[in-house]
Amino acid sequence: MCVTLNKMYPKRVPNNIEIDSFDKERFEELEANSEELKEVIKKGSNLLPNFRSLLLDLFAGFYKYNVIFLPEDKVKRSALINRKLLERALSSEVYNNLREETILDEFKAAIATVTLAGEVIKWIKSEEGLSERSLIKEWELEKSEQEYEEFAEEMETWKELEEKEGIGKPFEYVKKKVKFEIRRKEEELKELEEEQKDILERADMKLQNLIRSALHKAHQRAEESERELMQWATSMGVPQERAVGEKLDLAAKLFKSEKLRKLTMMVGSLKEEMFSTRRKVWAKRGSEVYDISIGDDLGRVIPTELVFLRHRVLRKDFFKRFVEEKLLQYYLREEKGRGPIVVCVDGSSSMDGNKEIWSKAVCLTILEIARRQRRKFGVIVFSSKGSPLRVFNSDLREGWGMKEGDILELADYFPGGGTDFEDPLNKAVELLQMSKFKNGDIVFITDGECDVSDSWLSEFLDKKKELSFKVFSILIDLTGRESIESLRKFSDRVTAISRLTSKDARDIFIALD
Repeated sequence: MCVTLNKMYPKRVPNNIEIDSFDKERFEELEANSEELKEVIKKGSNLLPNFRSLLLDLFAGFYKYNVIFLPEDKVKRSALINRKLLERALSSEVYNNLREETILDEFKAAIATVTLAGEVIKWIKSEEGLSERSLIKEWELEKSEQEYEEFAEEMETWKELEEKEGIGKPFEYVKKKVKFEIRRKEEELKELEEEQKDILERADMKLQNLIRSALHKAHQRAEESERELMQWATSMGVPQERAVGEKLDLAAKLFKSEKLRKLTMMVGSLKEEMFSTRRKVWAKRGSEVYDISIGDDLGRVIPTELVFLRHRVLRKDFFKRFVEEKLLQYYLREEKGRGPIVVCVDGSSSMDGNKEIWSKAVCLTILEIARRQRRKFGVIVFSSKGSPLRVFNSDLREGWGMKEGDILELADYFPGGGTDFEDPLNKAVELLQMSKFKNGDIVFITDGECDVSDSWLSEFLDKKKELSFKVFSILIDLTGRESIESLRKFSDRVTAISRLTSKDARDIFIALD
């Protein structure tokens, strides 16, 4: 009886495209790991029923090798708009071109899906989008369809009881009432469906224009996102390989933030200047070999061990001892010990705009110097007197660099307000005192619009002598109105951005080496 009933009242699905368990698993994993996808689903679901199913269909349409539409009579009536959008998208020439890049590429398929869904949301909210009446009809269809399914499930329950328990005649009246409600709902659904189809048919040209424009943007973003992520990883010294959901979120942040994109390009440019300097060996400055031991650090393997790699037989012995951590390697003793590098970055209102980009680009480039020298690194973002100082630190687990989340927060953090030099420099000294090494460096980046008191200066210079650290100040003088005089009072060297030619850029980085 249940089989017969299912044929009488077949349950429809919210998806328009054939979805298998693998597709669902990929999408659910992506949704679980991506805040961007969750946010798009949340926004869209407030406008349209079955919006999440639309995104799953789009993802499958971009990702799957074979894309097959389900028969219309097997799809929920409240997914009519979804079907219309998908039919227009999948018949587009732009879609076919885009699919060449997204097919079996989970990240690009996700980027295309989120971009297209975002454009649909913006279009629905705009004056050019669907009418309020059309949206209301979709929700009426959803409600009516849900009630229809509830009545069908109730009828199935009565049929099962009748079959298993022998219950029949006493409840014949109830069954007839449920059947009546099912027929009434069927008629109501047919009427609503036809009315909505007429509305969507009249809006067909609008839908075509939307899909054409949205697919072009999705194609462009799919191409740009991969490049931007690669530039970000290279510039910031972070791993390029990551989960697809994490890549999607990072790509969204880079897409939405012009500041992040500019910062990425500028850090990359400054690092090129840094790498072009071959006048010193960065990682071994001030060091000497003091012991030979065994291990698996390929960066410190003694030269005689490397000779084994050139011999066909001895090469296997080299690899064996590498796995067993038994290669001969040297250890270095720091002649003076290198203290931390602490960078103070001005976050006052006068630094807003390009000044902020320059200051943080220089800061993150100096981070690479510290990472290569295996020195601790700290960043202090400061503004007004008494305002909280935001401190970021390097993480040994990140290869002496900073966590990517901290880099993103640093790039975005801008307190504004006035300017005070004394509090951040006091905090920088405090961080230097926590190190077992002297000879640290403070890099002070500002537009120079502040001064320090004589009493504070005297105490600071005493600490400077005691801890043997240096202060390098970088003046962000993009307007030409900035003053360099206050920086000279406590700095060993002051360099202005306006003089940051190729040679001057190298001098800044070499001075810290």
